[in-house]
Amino acid sequence: MPQITLTNVTKRWKGFYGVDDLSMVIDDNAFVTLLGPSGCGKTTTLRMIAGLETPTSGRITIGDEVMFDSAAGIDVPPNRRHVGFLFQNYALWPNMTVYQNIAFGLENDKTYTKEMIKARVDEVADIVKIGSFLKRYPSELSGGQQQRVAIARTLAPKPAVLFMDEPLSNLDAKLRLEMRSELQRLHIDTGATFVYVTHDQMEAMTLATRICLMDNGVLQQYDAPLGVYHHPVNLFSADFVGNPAINFCNATGTQQGREVSLKMLGDKAMQFTPSDEVQIAKWYLTQATADATTAETSATRKALKGYVEKENKESNFKYRVARSGELGGTPQEFSDSENDFVIGVRPEFVEIRDTGAFEAEIYSSMPTGMETTVKLQIGEFLITGVIFGPAIYTIGQRVRFDIDGDGIMLFSRKNGRLIATGSLRAA
Repeated sequence: MPQITLTNVTKRWKGFYGVDDLSMVIDDNAFVTLLGPSGCGKTTTLRMIAGLETPTSGRITIGDEVMFDSAAGIDVPPNRRHVGFLFQNYALWPNMTVYQNIAFGLENDKTYTKEMIKARVDEVADIVKIGSFLKRYPSELSGGQQQRVAIARTLAPKPAVLFMDEPLSNLDAKLRLEMRSELQRLHIDTGATFVYVTHDQMEAMTLATRICLMDNGVLQQYDAPLGVYHHPVNLFSADFVGNPAINFCNATGTQQGREVSLKMLGDKAMQFTPSDEVQIAKWYLTQATADATTAETSATRKALKGYVEKENKESNFKYRVARSGELGGTPQEFSDSENDFVIGVRPEFVEIRDTGAFEAEIYSSMPTGMETTVKLQIGEFLITGVIFGPAIYTIGQRVRFDIDGDGIMLFSRKNGRLIATGSLRAA
């Protein structure tokens, strides 16, 4: 199966950039999810690779073949890219049986005989477990069964790459969970390269071998799912991936030796210990060098003939700090000081125990059986925690808690980027 390479791919409409200078490599037999909020450019990226959308500039290769190259004037049509496309709406022919729907694409390929078509339809129907439904019509099938027919029809011509644009969004929650499992198994069984668009970070986390996280047409992070979760490169990545969402707390402090002395959650004195050696002053110098290189590259692009100024310019991500009585939290601005930080705490690192260093009040408690999601009010601030196992808490109950684990994140409030992960304790 082929490797897919995107090099400086851009798609714009006048001054609006849907995808801005995207470069990435999708490895052979990978399952890559394009993830991000609505309008971030994920579907546009998928359609450009498939040939359904023409990039403004850049280069796309699938395997050894160049599919698009703006400089060379190459643009291979979709029917010659040997890819399969599964849409959000299944687009099954209602007047055709399941067998006819699956066989439709093969019947237009003159290299297939009737016997070969039957053998291939039976093969893919068996893969997606719809062999007993071949004589039925789409209206006689459930949503999940229709989804399987659409997958079988896409697989029938043996595409080297399978593209999927939010194919599970029309299914109910239970069926979506089942189909995630089936798609994961299907990826292994077929050995194909899957590229999957979703705005559901749970789908991205559970299905992908790598996540391509985008915002405003710009690639934010391209990494394995747990890499994005445990080591997000910036505040946006940390905020977008994770359910319940990460806790953000503003902090001020200085580094003394290895540790960083902080004041946070009002006036609480804390010590942050990085897991790996990091000197924050040197880190800022490295960031300044990288920013200067980026600025030079941007200036070179702007000097090129035909460059159009970007209307939808990037802006600092407005992370939110949860406070009592403020729905959704308060949007925060970045700071000019290198002594201002943002602490990120995943909910699973909040441990309620009698000997905890912090006292708080139960603001809300939402048990699900397997776990309980609680919001703890400490002063004016709210901290979300996930307590595993059976637990019953009442609103207004006083509890004590700790922030445990070595996955606590220290971000710069000056540029929003991750400085280090480590542990946090009361000073």
